[in-house]
Amino acid sequence: MVNHQPSYGIIFISFLSALILTIIPLSTANQIYNPQWLILISAYWSIHHPERVGIVTCWFWGLLLDVTLGSHMGIHALSVALVCYMCIILHQRLRMFPIWQQSLFIWLLCALDKLVVLQLSSIFSPIEVQLNYWISAFITAMVWPICVIFIRRIPYSH
Repeated sequence: MVNHQPSYGIIFISFLSALILTIIPLSTANQIYNPQWLILISAYWSIHHPERVGIVTCWFWGLLLDVTLGSHMGIHALSVALVCYMCIILHQRLRMFPIWQQSLFIWLLCALDKLVVLQLSSIFSPIEVQLNYWISAFITAMVWPICVIFIRRIPYSH
């Protein structure tokens, strides 16, 4: 019998890679073009293997993102957990969609993530948001097909 479940090591490495890609310092001008890597990885595992990655796992990685970015504790944890929840609820439908329709869903999830982070951050201090704040949600949706193809090519250990 062939085991088609990814090992927890592969899942851990993918989340760690997403965290590292998120915190890599970029110039201020290029920071808006950085995809939301943690959202991508959380969405992928929540859609394709919800039995392995759940809301608590995504919340934990969101909390690590809060710690590494120095943001208020729980802001990213809540937003990533919310994204994971949406993916788990709809995972059976999302798997049937073509990849371009999944990209549209990912775009909406990323916009939701940005909105939650914006609203929770604005509680603590006033924030001015420009239109380019939303560019990373669009870029993340464009990266989704590449992410899916790349992760599917990783051989799962048995």
